[in-house]
Amino acid sequence: MKLKDRVALVTGSSKGIGAAIAIEAAREGANFIINYCSDKAGARRVSREIESLGGAGLVVHGDVSLPKDVDSMVSAGIERFGKIDVLVNNAGISIWKPFLELSEDNWDRTLDVNLKSVFLCSQAVARHLVEQKIPGSIVNISSIAAYGALDCLVPYCASKGGMTLATKAMATELGPYGIRVNAVAAGTIDIKRNRNTDPEYPDDWIPFIPMGRVGTVEDIAKPVIFLASDNADYITGQTFWIDGGLTSYVPMPRADFAR
Repeated sequence: MKLKDRVALVTGSSKGIGAAIAIEAAREGANFIINYCSDKAGARRVSREIESLGGAGLVVHGDVSLPKDVDSMVSAGIERFGKIDVLVNNAGISIWKPFLELSEDNWDRTLDVNLKSVFLCSQAVARHLVEQKIPGSIVNISSIAAYGALDCLVPYCASKGGMTLATKAMATELGPYGIRVNAVAAGTIDIKRNRNTDPEYPDDWIPFIPMGRVGTVEDIAKPVIFLASDNADYITGQTFWIDGGLTSYVPMPRADFAR
């Protein structure tokens, strides 16, 4: 089991990608702190599934953009399990709105939840690891929005682009303490939010994905487990693009190359 005896905190793990990461980590032997902001019922469902796999799950409410909530969440996890040695910064929001219609509030809320939370949660967990003199792993859940622009998502793109360099900078400073920091940049993933936002989803994305399908939450969860495990012991400061080839593909007009 890749994460036996580990204790993992996944932010925003009541549904979607976060829930899949928590469940996959439980299969690999980890105990879990499940964080939610609004979906308490979803968090409890994830906890029950983790417990059915033999792991222990602690459900903790908290807004990861607020220092007091982050400190309370980390303290509760350490009190329950004695340590936190895996952190997955997954919580995030996306406000779909044209740039000219964005409010300052839209910008601030997106950057606070998506990027400030990475600073707050990573610092709280890293301080604990350094104090206890134990190694650890931080995995940030990024997006193809860190690679290129997406329509009507300027604050989201800014937050994920910032995450790329925050990952590298934290890895540089925390490496001497045995704390690795990496990121997984997700392509388009088949979750409820995407289907609700785009009535043509996922068919309108297929022509741009060389592997011919959109991603699943499991496609993201498995690389996260790898990066959190000892199998990735010499990997830090990296962003892994899990997108079916989407960011490698430059669309071009169809042509008869056989002529």
